[in-house]
Amino acid sequence: MKKNRFGGRWATFFLAAGLFSTILISCKEDEGELVKRKAMTDVIMENPEFSMLKDIMQRAKKSDAFRSQNQTLLAPSNAAFNKANIFSSSVITSMPDTSVDEFLNSHVIKSVKKYSEFEAGSLATAAKLKLGVTKKDSVITFNGAKISRKDIETANGYIQVLDSVYVKVIK
Repeated sequence: MKKNRFGGRWATFFLAAGLFSTILISCKEDEGELVKRKAMTDVIMENPEFSMLKDIMQRAKKSDAFRSQNQTLLAPSNAAFNKANIFSSSVITSMPDTSVDEFLNSHVIKSVKKYSEFEAGSLATAAKLKLGVTKKDSVITFNGAKISRKDIETANGYIQVLDSVYVKVIK
């Protein structure tokens, strides 16, 4: 007498299909489990490359603005400040409040721009400073300052790291 193995095959099929669908369902990402990008403030606060900029930002009381406003920051690194013979943030933080605020706003563009979106010509900052933007091949400069690291993406915009300070600081 021949045994009917048809039922065992179906059971194996349904067991495999159930296991596969369980794996698919359990791999879905919940909204709460997604890693969110850090705000500009957090990137600047946590990166030692921006320690002088961090001090200036705290002195100008702009931490919340850099956390919530969508913008592009043309951020001078510590090396950029050193290139301008500024070896301590106190050179800028000891200036009057309006000067510190103006210095910081001179590095902020009130729109979100990737490196590739900058065009040659003129660009206004949040401090209403007109920057001369030149574009030669793939190199973009702002008043002579080159971008040394581009498109650091944050939750509220981009940070473009400058190799020099393009705003003259009067000591």
